Amino acid sequence: MVGYLLHPPVTDFPIALWITALLFDVLNWRRPTELYRSMATWLVALGLLAAPVALATAFYDFARLQREGVGSAFLARHTVHSTLAYGATAVYAVNLVVRLKVPRARVAALLLSAAGAVLLILVGYFGNQVRQVM
Repeated sequence: MVGYLLHPPVTDFPIALWITALLFDVLNWRRPTELYRSMATWLVALGLLAAPVALATAFYDFARLQREGVGSAFLARHTVHSTLAYGATAVYAVNLVVRLKVPRARVAALLLSAAGAVLLILVGYFGNQVRQVM
């Protein structure tokens, strides 16, 4: 019996922060203001602070599920899901570095946020696939 998993609800925090950062990046691209730029930067940073909590709950749930004997379909989908999640987090880490080093790099910040959002969509899709094979 799988029972309650900690990881899925915790992931809402970094995802919501990063997707909202994309919204502010789009606003800043359309009408550049310090408020939009600053909000996007803070949201990316806060998402990076929330990501380790999501990662810790993922490790906890994964270890518990392995003890319960999950199958190979779970492991295959989980590998894709976790690899994409690490990739998305890395994109947002680069995004934050670019924002802090080159504050006026609006297009680069927007493109990195968009790339991260695409990865997050794929992470969510494969996370759903993981849940379906449990």
